[in-house]
Amino acid sequence: MDEHIQADELKSWDNEAQALDDNVRHLVAISAMASANRTSSIASVARRRLDQLVQTSEKAVFIQQSREAILKMSCLMGTPKSINALTSLMSLVGSDSDLAQELAKVPALRSQENYSYNQMRARGQDLFDGIYGRHAVTVEGKLRGLYPDLAEVVMVDCYGRLLGETRYLDGRDTELCAIGSLVPQDVPSQLKSHCLGAARMGATEDMVQAALRLAKLICTKRP
Repeated sequence: MDEHIQADELKSWDNEAQALDDNVRHLVAISAMASANRTSSIASVARRRLDQLVQTSEKAVFIQQSREAILKMSCLMGTPKSINALTSLMSLVGSDSDLAQELAKVPALRSQENYSYNQMRARGQDLFDGIYGRHAVTVEGKLRGLYPDLAEVVMVDCYGRLLGETRYLDGRDTELCAIGSLVPQDVPSQLKSHCLGAARMGATEDMVQAALRLAKLICTKRP
């Protein structure tokens, strides 16, 4: 196990985030660690979850969910951190040929053949409206007032192409990962929005609070 992750730290994560299932707990932790620039520890966190799973197919699903979480959070924490996090995560796969073969079966989820621009924009708009609820029009208007291109990039690329892909990570779990990613960044307005968004996507208050506690633990218990 990575020297940066101690057994008592892992136990505290489990205790503080019992409202999250095992996969989601690890996904939120990975999202928070990537955002907090603790990417060197991500492989050991993922290895812990892989060791709890028996079937190669289950392990492949978890790795794919982790890749999706990291990729999706790139629109919140930045591409460099996502690249570093994915590098750490995928270092696990090279030593497991069965897992690598299983992952090789996963098709590209965002190729240009999959969706048109208009379809992506509609998907992004649907998710944006779902997360922001009755405030969606106001928030979109503010973005457009800052810079029309910002609103379009957020709607099409962030919410449509990235966050709106739900085959491996649905809207609820994506929002819980967003909480994990935002806590280390000290952006209270955005964090509040995505806590409310997680609830609108189906997360219970206990789940939202668990994600918050877990991310805060990761930020405070630094190596």
